[in-house]
Parts: sequence; structure tokens; C-alpha cells
Amino acid sequence: MNTNAAASSETPAPQGDVSTRGVRARAYFEALVRHETDVWNSVEKRMRGEGILSLARLEVLRIVDVAPTGARVQDVATGVGTSIAAASRLLDRLASDGLLERAPDPDDRRSVRSTLSPQGRDALALADERFGRALDEVLTEADDEAISKGLAALERLQAAVETGR
Repeated sequence: MNTNAAASSETPAPQGDVSTRGVRARAYFEALVRHETDVWNSVEKRMRGEGILSLARLEVLRIVDVAPTGARVQDVATGVGTSIAAASRLLDRLASDGLLERAPDPDDRRSVRSTLSPQGRDALALADERFGRALDEVLTEADDEAISKGLAALERLQAAVETGR
């Protein structure tokens, strides 16, 4: 018997006066983080190669790409769930790597808008194609029904989180 598999599926014993719901919530959180980390690392490992972006950079370029007038630092920070300072540093690095073009925001002198450079568009297209293949490989053993049910459950849980904010 695989003791790691058994240990990871067991619900931890409550400590102190923890409710059954609290124990389930903790188990959900731990499983969610473990799953996200495993999928992220597995996909990124398969994407590695010359000229391929990391998943973090790919996510930022996707956000910039869909912003009709260019993305602000706040747009990127919100989109990837990071601080404004971290998003600003990442945008600076992407611009210095030639993947973004940055220009003052015509509506707000204090802000800068980022758009994809031609090199950034090429890098996004290549990374998106490689991402699709890598994700398919990682989830090849997962059936469509499990993915659909998991997605539906996560959407309900996300709605509950947003309501509780």
C-alpha cells in the first residue's frame, strides 16, 4: 500500500474545538493547493524549452493581450493575484526583455499602459500552443466528467468566497 496516498487522503484529526466543517475546509484547502501546485509544476516542466515563457510570464502576457487599450499595473496585479509592486517589477522585466511596449496612459498621467510588442505576440502564441499540449498531457488520465464536475464545484466555491469578502 502506498502510504503517501493513504496519508494524503485522510482527514487530519481536529485540534482543540474544531468543527467537522472546519476540518473539511482545511482538507479542501490543502487538497486545492496541492492540486494547483502539482498541475502548475507538471505543465511548466513540459513547457520548458528555448524561447518558451514561464507560466507566470504567460499569464501576464495573456492579461496584457486582452486589454483593449493596454494593461495597467493594477490590471495585471488583479489578474494574477499579486501586489502592485510585484506586478510592476514583472512588467518592467517583460518590457526590458522586449516582450512589452509601455506608454503613458493618456487618461492618467501617473499610470502606464503596457501592450504586446511584436516579439511579445510571437512569444505568447508559441507559449499558448505549448501550454495547450502540456496541459493535455498532464490531464490525459482525467476524464471529461471529472474535469467538468471539478470546475463546477470550484465555481460554486469561488462564488461563496467572493460573497464572503
